[in-house]
Amino acid sequence: MALLSEQLASMGHDVAAVCIERQGVPKKIQNGVAVYRMPHHNTFWLEDWPGHSRGERLWQKLRQQWNTAIAAEFDRILDDFKPDIVNSHSMVDISTLIWRAARKRGIPIVHTCRDYDLLCGNAAMFRRGENCSHWHLGCRIVNVSKLWTSKWVDAAVAVGAATLQVHVDHGFFTHLPPERRRVIWNGAIVPEQAARARDSFDRSQQPMTFGYLGRINIEKGVGTLIDAFRRIGAGNWRVKIAGQAPDTLDEFRKRAVGLPIEFVGWVDPFDFFRELDVLIVPSIWAEPLPRSILESYAIGVPVIGARSGGIPDLIGADNAAWLFEPGNDADLASKVEQVIRMGRTALPGRDAFKSVFNETRPPRVAEKYLDLYRDVLALRAPHAKSA
Repeated sequence: MALLSEQLASMGHDVAAVCIERQGVPKKIQNGVAVYRMPHHNTFWLEDWPGHSRGERLWQKLRQQWNTAIAAEFDRILDDFKPDIVNSHSMVDISTLIWRAARKRGIPIVHTCRDYDLLCGNAAMFRRGENCSHWHLGCRIVNVSKLWTSKWVDAAVAVGAATLQVHVDHGFFTHLPPERRRVIWNGAIVPEQAARARDSFDRSQQPMTFGYLGRINIEKGVGTLIDAFRRIGAGNWRVKIAGQAPDTLDEFRKRAVGLPIEFVGWVDPFDFFRELDVLIVPSIWAEPLPRSILESYAIGVPVIGARSGGIPDLIGADNAAWLFEPGNDADLASKVEQVIRMGRTALPGRDAFKSVFNETRPPRVAEKYLDLYRDVLALRAPHAKSA
């Protein structure tokens, strides 16, 4: 949201960004954007979640949907800033009553789905090691008000086609015509010097290097990745796994014993990409749109990805050579073996990913949002004139 807000401001538009904090903070201007930080008014702060019982967490989810105090905070912000349009984004721990605050003022609403928070208690739709195939009763109970209030939304955006379809399949945004349900990818900024640094980095004396960047856990498919390379066996290759693991790192280290797999911890992503020949994104859960793919392509690193969530959007839904079935280590191993046989010099380079790179440049993303804003505002224009 910050990237979009700042890009719109740089294009001459008046932009405000609103978020929640433990304690409210007075409005300030940041990179041309008016930033409002509202007190959350929930039972407890989201980051304190692990310290509360299951019952307390359930009460938090139920109460949060009827949080009139946060709606009143948003009322005051709307009166102060007086926007022409409201574009809400991921609303974890924010009541959709803020939509009512905009609606009663006649301000049109665009909502962007960056995750599954309208449907799911943990915003992931992933449970017990697999993606949720239906709307579980518990999530339905604590989120049913979101289904009602979503009728106030004038247009819906999702960062990936699969994410949008999941919402529609569960009854969200079905009141909107297809032209007001759009997919707009996230923007990404990659320093040009990062791409140049990789181009000039000599990898010729290194084994073919595969990388993983992200959270190290089951749903991100790290186990699938390790098992795939165990299938491949010895060869002139290595794997670097970068990222943090709250409580599962030891388990994955044991799983990788005897393999040339290195867990490198937190890294600067652009330094990390410089050493890679291929990035692997093995998510089992339906990840809406992995940022790591956008950055990898912008630098010129090809990606093998799971056919899950928004990953095929970026790699190409029909690109069988670079997609595998999520959780299927044998399928991933076969894709990796093809790349190893292909050899480093035959790998696609930065030019092959121009279409993705161009569509995720912040100015291009902002223009797509502006096109939608104009369409939505135009729908209200006749009513405004008659009033």
